[in-house]
Parts: sequence; C-alpha cells; structure tokens
Amino acid sequence: MDKKMIIVGAGIAGLSTGCYALMNGYQPVIFEAHNIPGGLCTAWKKKGYTFDISMHMLTNSKSGPFRRMWDELEVTREQEFYYHDNLVAVEGKKKKLIFYLDREKLERQMLEISPEDAGLIKKFNNLFFGRSILNSASLDLPESKGLLSRFKSSFAMLPLMSTFKRYGNITLQEFVSRFHDPFLARAIRSSVDSPGWPMPRYPMIALSGFASAGGSEAGYPLGGSRKVAFKMANFFKRSGGIIHYNSRVDDLLVEESRVHGVRLKDGSVHEADIVVWAGDGHHLIYDILKGEYLDDRIREMYNKWLVVKPIVQVCLGVNMDLSEEPQKIIYEVDKPIKVAAEEFDWISIMLHAFDKSMAPAGKSSLEVWYATDFKFWEELSKDRQKYDAEKKRIAQETIVALEEKWPGLGAKTEVIDVATPMTYVRYTGNWQGSVDGWYITPENMMKQKMKRILPGLDNLYMVGQWTAPFTGTVIAAMSGRQLIQFLCRKERRNFNVRHVTPLVPEHSELMAT
Repeated sequence: MDKKMIIVGAGIAGLSTGCYALMNGYQPVIFEAHNIPGGLCTAWKKKGYTFDISMHMLTNSKSGPFRRMWDELEVTREQEFYYHDNLVAVEGKKKKLIFYLDREKLERQMLEISPEDAGLIKKFNNLFFGRSILNSASLDLPESKGLLSRFKSSFAMLPLMSTFKRYGNITLQEFVSRFHDPFLARAIRSSVDSPGWPMPRYPMIALSGFASAGGSEAGYPLGGSRKVAFKMANFFKRSGGIIHYNSRVDDLLVEESRVHGVRLKDGSVHEADIVVWAGDGHHLIYDILKGEYLDDRIREMYNKWLVVKPIVQVCLGVNMDLSEEPQKIIYEVDKPIKVAAEEFDWISIMLHAFDKSMAPAGKSSLEVWYATDFKFWEELSKDRQKYDAEKKRIAQETIVALEEKWPGLGAKTEVIDVATPMTYVRYTGNWQGSVDGWYITPENMMKQKMKRILPGLDNLYMVGQWTAPFTGTVIAAMSGRQLIQFLCRKERRNFNVRHVTPLVPEHSELMAT
C-alpha cells in the first residue's frame, strides 16, 4: 500500500502515530518545530541538573491494557521503573499527612487527624483502594468493537455500576467539603488537586482504584520524560521512519476540501496522501483553517470545556541530598507568594532526587509549581525587563519559603531557572500555554471518544491532547494507535502491531522505602 503520511509534531501522540503507521504499511514522515522529540513530554538540563516537567508516572507500567501498548512502542524495553510508596505528603504548620498507597497506613493517619470524620474516611478509602476504573479500559477503537467486544466491556463495567451510581455526579471538591477537619479535607483534595496542578471539578468517580492506577501500577520511568521520548523516536527511526527537526509547519495545502500536504516556515511544500496533526488543536482549527471546519462538538470543546491552566515552574538545583523526601510535597508557607493575581499560602514541590540521573551525586533537582493566568504573562512578556524581574522575584520568594523546610537551602542553591506559560508557547505553541488540554469534569468525562476529523475536510486527522479531555501521555499515545486502527478499518484491512517481549523482567522495579 505504501501511502505517504505526514505527521505534524514529534510529541508522544505524533511518535505513536508514526510507529503504528509503520507497522501497518504507511510511509510516515514527521515534521517537528523543535530540535528534539517529545513535545510536552520533555525535560531540560542545566549545569548537571535535569528538570523534568512531564512524566512523573507511566500509567499501567506494571500491568493492564496500556502496558501492552507501551510494550508495542518499546517504551518498556530495557526500562527500569521506580514505584513510590506514596502519592504526596501534605505538610501544614500543625498537621501532616503522607498519602501512602497502603490502606492501613493511610487510614490510620487520617483517623488520628480527625476521628469524627471516620465515616467519610472509610468511604473515601473504599473508593480510592477499590476496583480501578481502568479495568474497563480498552486499547481497541470504539467504532471497531464487535458484539463480543462490547459485551466484554459492559461486563467489565458491572462491578463499577454501584460506584458510578454513588459518585458519578459528584466532584472531589464537593466530597471533601463534607469533612469536619479542614486540614484533612485539603490533604485528601491534594491527592490530585494541588496549588501547582489544580483539577477543578474533578469527578469523584475518577478516583476509583486510583491507589493502583495512579500509584502501585504506575511507575516512574528512570531517566524521565526525555528518555521515554527518545526511545520512541529511536524506535520510529529504526523501523524506517523519518523525522525532520527544526521544521515548523505554517500551513496546510487544501484543494477542494481535501488536504494534500503542508507548507513549512521556510516556504518548502511537502505532499502526502494523509496528513496527521499532532500539534496544538486551536492553532490548527482557528488560525490555520480560520474556523471554517466546525461542528457542535468542536464548539463545545473550545468554548465550554475548561482549559488546563498554565504553570510557572521555579526549578532549583541544590547541593543537598533530598532523596529521602517524598516525590511530591504540598507545603504551607509562612508568607504567601504572589504569582500573577493569586497568592499561594500552600506550594507544590516536585522532587526528582530518587532518580540518580537527575542531578550530580549527593545533590538534588526540584521544582515548585504555581498554576497561573496566561494573559498576565502574555502581557508582561512584552516588557522583557519587567518579565525577567518578576521571574526573579518569584524565584527568590520561593527559595525563602523552602528554607523554612530545609534551612540553608538558599546558600546551597547552584541553579535557578524559571519557566512560565510563555516558555511553553515558545517551545510547543500550546494554546494559552496549557500543559495538557482540557480538564476532566463530570460534564465531559463520558465524552472520551477521540475527535479525529474536522467536518467537511478530507485527508486530515488529529491526534493528541486536544482530541479528548485530559489526555496525558497515555491517552496521547493511544490516540495515535487508535487513529491507525481507524484508517485500517476505513481501508478494510487488518490492523497489525509488533509484539515485543521486554528485556527487563516485569518485577525488576525499584521500590521506595
């Protein structure tokens, strides 16, 4: 068959699309604006310290439906994973909760903090440590499921029906508002909804089995985001794929409502039988195509769904060994830190010290994340002097706050780097500097079917974070797999995958102590 396919963007979705395209007889070529693969799944290095902004866990790294996909893409090949024994530590001035993935340990802490919330604590832990909602997930294209496959999916959902009935229309925020103890309410909310990574209107049902789906079954790939991205890119190239870096696509070639190629920033034109857009959805639909190809679903997504907020990341390389600390800490500070119009009296600290590749021996890289307002930074960036001064102020105040927890940290700080929403725009072109796409909410949770095509436009397909609510790396990769399934079904032929036996045994992971 050998149809030529152009893929715009070498992020996880674009790389996945390319790999599965090669497995099924297409000739894919990827055009990437940056000089490395990965898109938002990336990290950067400065004076020996690595700051990783993306892959803090790999869903189904140990087992489950998505493990098969990671095997097919060779992500798991010769890959060691680190499995934490907790999700987050929440440290207030008077109380502390470590969100252990061991039910007995977690429940004991919760009851010590607030015995009067015993009933709600039990309900939460029944859900959190219960049957995972991912048990009903499938890699298969929904449109291609036969009667037997649909029956199996429905059967897998049966044990969760009572859970859906109880929690299907309630948010995490609404649930924790019932607690008597305000600290415990904050701590439970911080399991997914934190100052640096807010999840407003997070569906309570999404926490079903989260202890396994987001913890014990989801390991951190040692080497981080860049290692995973480069592994996928190298697999793609070894399989015969071509990636052109520093090649920004500025326009599509459209004739009689049919896309037949792309035009790069340098003016060169490249033809193809199929074009796959794995970049920013808003830029494609509203800037390049001028909003000419819309339907009700697209209007709902871009006009009503909540866009994931951009973040400010204060990245620090410190001459301190913080490897015994939890991977994530929500910390109450003495003096609020103002970022844009919001004051943060709690901050989100991300630590990578458990991964020895992230910093020189005996030292640590860490980040403090602040969810922020895009328009503030967009306007401020027009005055470079004020923009740089604001970044410096936030970094300095952050270091002062961290010294409350780790005295002497300021003097031992060797690297300071601050990323803002404009950093994301510059490197990825993401709309409003968003770090993911849309938040998942009770209103859009069941609308997970990928939005792959635009009405009235042939030969153009979309993959990635703008095709469904809150995709992350796992759904981004699956969007590429399912697009190739979709094309194979459209052309009435079998979808093929390359099965890989991982070279590292299933349980060779490192465990946190």
